[in-house]
Formats: sequence, C-alpha cells, structure tokens
Amino acid sequence: STAVTFTTGLAAAILSGNITASRTLFTDTVYTLSGYVKVQSGATLTILPGTRIIGDTTVLGSSLWILRGAQINAVGTAAAPIVFTSARSAGNRKPADWGGIIIVGNGIINRTGTTILTEGPAGTAENYAGGTDNASSSGTLKYVRIEFAGYDVSAGGGQELNGLSSYAVGGGTTYEYVQVMAGLDDSFEFWGGAVNARYLISYEAGDDHFDWSEGFQGRIQFMIALQTQRLTPAPGTGSVSSDPRGFEGDGCEPGISGCVMTATGTSEPFSNPTFANFTLIGTGNLAGFSSDGNGAVWRRGTAGYFYNGIIARFKGTGINVKDAWTDTLLSQRDSLNVVSVLLASNGANYDTTSNFGQAAKFTSDNHVVYTGSVAVDTLLGISLNPAGLDWTPKAGSPANTGGTAMPAARVSGFFGGTWVNTTYRGAAEPGGTKWWQGWSQYSIN
Repeated sequence: STAVTFTTGLAAAILSGNITASRTLFTDTVYTLSGYVKVQSGATLTILPGTRIIGDTTVLGSSLWILRGAQINAVGTAAAPIVFTSARSAGNRKPADWGGIIIVGNGIINRTGTTILTEGPAGTAENYAGGTDNASSSGTLKYVRIEFAGYDVSAGGGQELNGLSSYAVGGGTTYEYVQVMAGLDDSFEFWGGAVNARYLISYEAGDDHFDWSEGFQGRIQFMIALQTQRLTPAPGTGSVSSDPRGFEGDGCEPGISGCVMTATGTSEPFSNPTFANFTLIGTGNLAGFSSDGNGAVWRRGTAGYFYNGIIARFKGTGINVKDAWTDTLLSQRDSLNVVSVLLASNGANYDTTSNFGQAAKFTSDNHVVYTGSVAVDTLLGISLNPAGLDWTPKAGSPANTGGTAMPAARVSGFFGGTWVNTTYRGAAEPGGTKWWQGWSQYSIN
C-alpha cells in the first residue's frame, strides 16, 4: 500500500476499480487512487472542500476517470481547495507520479466513426465517439489543484495521460479556479466538446499548457501559463517535451481515423474556441529547450477567437500558423481572430514570410493591435521567485490598456452571463483582485 507521508491525524482509504454508485469523499480522510478508478454512468462523485486525493506511485498511471453519464462535483474554496497530488512527500514528488483526471462527456467531436478511444494503456481506454449534446454536463471542478500528474503510456507514441483530459465534455460542465502543476505531457487538453472555464493556471507543463483538437468549442477566460524549467519525471513514465507551448490548437489530425482534411479545411465542426485574458510566459533562451517552443501554435484547421492576451518570452515565435488549412481560416474565412494580443520578448513575434507571411497578415488585418519587444519584467512586473509570483501588471505597462470587448454572441450564457469585457490585456486586472492567491501554489517537487 502507499504510505501517507505528508499529513497526520487523518484516516486513510484506497479507491480502486469502478465506482458504480454515488459517493462522497470527506475532508477527514486522505484517499489513494490505485490504478484506473472509473466513476460509471449514473454515479456522482462528490468531493468536499479541503479533501486530499493522492496517486499511488507504485501503480503507474493511477488516475480518476469520470465516464460518460457520470458526474463529478468537486467544489472547494479559496481557503480549502481540493488537492490531487503525489503520494510522495514534499521534496520528492515528480511529474507522472500518478496519471491525472480524465473526463469523458456526451459532447460533439469532429471525427466520424462509432468507436474512437481515449488515450491510455490497452484495455483501459474509453469510447468517446457519438456524443450529440454540447450543452451536456459532466459536473464541476472549482478550487481544485492537480499536481505531479500525467503518464506517457507509449514512450512517445502519442498515448498520454494529462493533468486534466477532457474528451467530448459538454458546456454544462464548468472548470473554475483549477491549477495543473508540474505534470507530464499537457496540463489541460480538450478533445471536442464545449467546456466553459475560467481562472485556470498551468505551471511547468511537461508539454503544452493548453491543447485542443477535434472540434473543441469551449470558452475560457482568465488563464495563466508559466514555464521556467524542464523537470525530470518519475522513472518509467516517459519524458518531458523540449518544446512546451502556451497554446497548441488543432482542427483534427490527418491520418487518424475519422478525420477528414481537404484542400480548404478540416472536419466540421471546426475547432473554434473562445479564449480571453491569457498570460502565457515561456522559457526564454534557457538551455534544453528547442526553438519550436512557441507561444501559440494553430494548425490542422483550427479556428477561434483569442482576445486580450499576453504571449511573452517564448524561445520560438509568439504566434505560429502551421499549415494551409489554418491559414485559410485566418485569411479567407475570418474565422481565426486574434485581437489585442501583446507580444513581447519572444524569439520572433511571427513566423517568417515563407510561412504564409503571417506578420503582414496579422498587422494588415489588425488582428494584433500592439506588438513590441518589451522586457518581461517591464511588461508585467512579476517575480519568478516562487514565493512571490504576481501576475498584476506594474504601472505604465502596455498590458494595462488596449483591451477589446468580445463579440456578445461568442459569450452568451457564459457562467450565467458573467463574461467580463476588460480594458486591459492579460490574466490580471491592474489594481484588481489577485485571483490566483490563497488556493494555488508553485512547487516543482
């Protein structure tokens, strides 16, 4: 069994196998996920504020799955967040100590076929094909931390568990105040569906911070990503990426079953998310990272609206449009919209002219209304000392102004009509509430 080493005075319980009836996890118990724990259709898993759930490091990929028709109701508070973390003691924790959280919903994807399986080891994957309801709900995550998760199942073969994996998860599902930290592979990944989310944090991703594909229609406001180093994962679990990206967006991937790519686009519905008020900070020129570590990579026919953001300090380019399918959406269909995004201290703001002439397209179409090489400390006034992370722009920062209102039709009904049109750019309001404080944390081990 796995020893509980970081807390005392609490009861201990092991979760394993299938959860077929509704169950509540209580604050007075530390729960160990052992193996692939799956909440079955018809059951609701409720987790009370302050509860800790640890992953069994002796069973690789130990993870929590919320299957189609099941619900998770994990609602913490700023003072008592729900924490999913490693069973190892602080100072000894590593990426991929456990597998992460996987949610399978009844939303829509753009791949055809009756059997399309989630990533995961043979015999554990779940079918997420055939969803019909992008308004469906798989529940709520609020004030939740997910630490030291992930698992590279296939040693680089594209079968990974992420911090939080969302397969065809409908827009009735909400993620609010959720942090993924020091994981293997992506922090947040979305395959289709239409999740609504706000106040998301990704620190030290093993690959990309926010990744989407297969017709994702979700709406997310207030996002932070920070990459300062390349961590070493648990033995036998895979390796971290040399090119972590802030955003990696796809329509769908050519060559996989059910994905149709044509000369003018990709399978429909297009991936077409709505993101606003994001602050994405990359590695700069640190050794061990490649120049393919870009701030935002849009490829394989993704569309989307990206407003009021900051993309800074990425070793490669700030914005990278990878292929002709995506370029068509940018230049001809006006479906890829990048507005009021501040680019600073990246290797380059855009790809070279040979890659679709993006600089000319963005500036002439006014997709990016401010570009400039402004030092990150001048831009944000943040300290990268873990004890003092502060995402609020300092006085005089260009991030304090220049925000643009999102078209109302894109955000109708978002969290009960509470979308915030900001006059600033980035995830933090100048002089406003430091929404990341109190419940999130920074730790690499």
